[in-house]
Parts: sequence; C-alpha cells; structure tokens
Amino acid sequence: MPNSMPVSKRGIFVSLALSVGSLALIMFFTVDEKTVESVLRLDPGFLVIATLMVTVLWGVEGLRIKAIAHSLGYTDPLPLRDGTRVYLVTFFFAGITPMAVGEWPAQVYGLCRSGLSAGESTAVSLVRAFLTKSVFVLAAAFLLFVDGRAAQGSGPIFILFRYAFWVMIATTAVYLLLMWRAGLAQSLLKRLQRLRHFQSFYEKKPKVRRFVDNLLNEANHFQDTVGYINKQNGLRFLVPMLLTVLFWGIFYSIAPVLLAGLGVAVDFHTTIAWQVMIMLVIPYVPIPGGSGVAEFGLATLFAAFVPASVLGVFILAWRFFTYYLTLIFGAIFMGGLGKKV
Repeated sequence: MPNSMPVSKRGIFVSLALSVGSLALIMFFTVDEKTVESVLRLDPGFLVIATLMVTVLWGVEGLRIKAIAHSLGYTDPLPLRDGTRVYLVTFFFAGITPMAVGEWPAQVYGLCRSGLSAGESTAVSLVRAFLTKSVFVLAAAFLLFVDGRAAQGSGPIFILFRYAFWVMIATTAVYLLLMWRAGLAQSLLKRLQRLRHFQSFYEKKPKVRRFVDNLLNEANHFQDTVGYINKQNGLRFLVPMLLTVLFWGIFYSIAPVLLAGLGVAVDFHTTIAWQVMIMLVIPYVPIPGGSGVAEFGLATLFAAFVPASVLGVFILAWRFFTYYLTLIFGAIFMGGLGKKV
C-alpha cells in the first residue's frame, strides 16, 4: 500500500465554497430581528447534547467496523480507536470527492494500516456498505410505499429521491452479487491470464505480471473472507446490523435536538423523513459532500414547519454537526494515515 493518501484540495475548496455560499444565501433571505431573539434564547445545553451525540456517533461507527471485522473472522482484534479513526478519515475523503468516490479507497487503506490485508479490508468495506444501504433502502421504501409522502411529492428533491432510491436498489443488488459470488473477480483474472494475446504481454512485462499477481492474491483473500460470511449463521452479523440502525437513529435525532433548542415545536416523524430523503440523495450528487443540494434541499423541505426566522440558523447548525465537525476531525486524523491508523 502507498505511504499516504492523495488529498484533493480542489474537492475541499469546491465543497466548502458551495456549502458556505448556499448557507450565506439562505441566511440572507431568512435572518431578521426574530432570528436574533431565537438565537439569544437558545439553550446552550442543546448544543452540548448535539456535540455529545456526534461524539457517540464516532464511537458507534468505530465499534461497527470492529464488529464487522470480528464477524468476518479477523482473529487479531481491531482496536476501537483504530475503527473510529478509520471512520473519521473515510468520512473526510468521502466528503471531499464527488459522489463520495474516495470513501472506499480511504477505508480500505485505513484498515490495511490497522493490520488487515487488502482483501480483508475490501470485505469489511463491502459488508459495511451493504448494511448501510440496506437500512437506507428500507427507510426509503417506507417513505415511498407506506408513508406515501415521498411518492406524491413533485419538487426536485422528491424526483431526485425517487431516482436515487432505484439506483441504490441496483447497487445493493451488486453488493449481494459480490458476496454471493465472491470468486467472480478471481475467475475473471484467471481468464485474463489464459488469453493468448495477454499471456505474451504478461510474461514480457514484470510490472504487469506483479500487478496482476497481486490483484489475484488479494482476490483470493477477498474470496476467503467473504466466503467465511456465507458459512456463518446470519445471527453473527446481528450486532453490526444493530449498530448500523443505532448509528442512523442517533444521526437523525440531531435535527430534532437542534430544533428543540431553537424553540421550534418538533414534528419528529417529518423531521426524520426529510433527513432520510436528503441523505439518500447526497451520495448521487456529483458535488463533493453534496454541498449546495444538502442546504437548499433541507431549506425546501423544512420550510413547511420551521419558521423562516430560524430556518437558516437551523440549517447552519445541522450542517455543522452532521458534516463539518466530522470533516474537521477526519482531516486531523488524516495525518496519521502514513502511520498505523
């Protein structure tokens, strides 16, 4: 593995510029004298609670990564601090790259630095992504087919949400295929080696040969690790699944806490529903961190029951606690990637 992960300064700049610009525009149209009164009445205790909730989220996610590694048969216990650091760094790279394309490489790299092989790290990342997507798909399906409001909405966010839902269904099916046919990558590489035109190229180019052999070796590790999943009782993955539900339960509870702190009567069900919509759409927005779409989407959905005078302040606080705070700490821990995470 390389000694460091490349950082896209352009991604950081684009994400921050769009997010700050969106927030500034929202604040410009919503701030008035009532806003100042609401902020002055804000109970600092709610901000402390929100901060603690974010900190707990980091620990829960670190524990989830540790639990997944254990469920996959990784014998050397993964320290909780390593799992937490891997999550923070993973979040940072996901947040500064379009459509979060930096998430998997950063997570695999971080797990490798913690002692797992590349194949084992890929398997842990695969299971983690599958569990997350499963929770998202179930929540989105409820909003579409049971609750019904997401299916009836006609605004851009509702349209994007319905599109993102079916894309996530497709990607979740791909993850299932990879876990069901863990040897697929290995089979494809072996077929490539047997191709007559490739064989001469493979034999004459040592770098190509080493690259393909390394890929095949890691594919073997991946097959062994994922194959271990299929041999285990599904209950073995109950703890990681419960931790996944706990993580998102805490995450979606941050907004109601902030609204209560601003003196807004909280419609808990609607608050959760609209967050689910926003968080499902963000990964498919070709802008780092979904910046701009997250802020304006939240403003559009929450404007129906959050007073205009506090809407901008609420969105700023929500974005800080659910995005910026973790991004900042991810950047801090990123410096340790060259060492043992």
